[in-house]
Amino acid sequence: MDQAHPDTSLLQAKATIVQRAAETFMRLGIRAMNMADLASELGISKKTLYKHVQDKTELVNECMAWHCDQMQEVIDSARDSSENTIDAELQLIQFIHHTTAQMHPSILFDLRKYHPDAFELVNERRNQILQGTVVENIERGQREGLYRLDVLPEVAAQFLLRLSEHVRALAESSENTIPLSQLYLQSAMYHIRAISAARGLEYLEDKIQNENLFK
Repeated sequence: MDQAHPDTSLLQAKATIVQRAAETFMRLGIRAMNMADLASELGISKKTLYKHVQDKTELVNECMAWHCDQMQEVIDSARDSSENTIDAELQLIQFIHHTTAQMHPSILFDLRKYHPDAFELVNERRNQILQGTVVENIERGQREGLYRLDVLPEVAAQFLLRLSEHVRALAESSENTIPLSQLYLQSAMYHIRAISAARGLEYLEDKIQNENLFK
């Protein structure tokens, strides 16, 4: 059997570490985990961890990039496998709803305060991904007769991005008592209902009820 090239093996090992580190940060928070704690959680030595990344800052940046890659993969898969645009939207909503429901409550604060470069990276990349995706989905939904023809896709996409920024700000507010996952879900469903034609609304409500989504 052919052995993998050493460089390939190293890249594969790093990719695994980044994925598992991202999952650990999401579960336990970022600030609370130092590199020794993280190595212990991953079941590797601190020396092995530093073989792949210079420091915690680099690792957090890599983890946020991995998170964005995961979102792009879900979007691509939903687009290619969905029956219609609402199905594609619901697949993405379920992914983000599940991700945010599992997220440690300090994640956004930790990123903004202690890793601002990673915070900017994930927000900029996320906005780029969603801007193009929302426009594409709205245009598809209009062709399918599910979304209103009087909706301007570029404008509606900007509305959703601004709404998502407000959701993040609200989630970080000390006065907020609603989980981020629920704030996100409410904003996403508000968006779909706002742009849906009668046929789209009927399909959406039937889908949610019959498949018991978001329970």
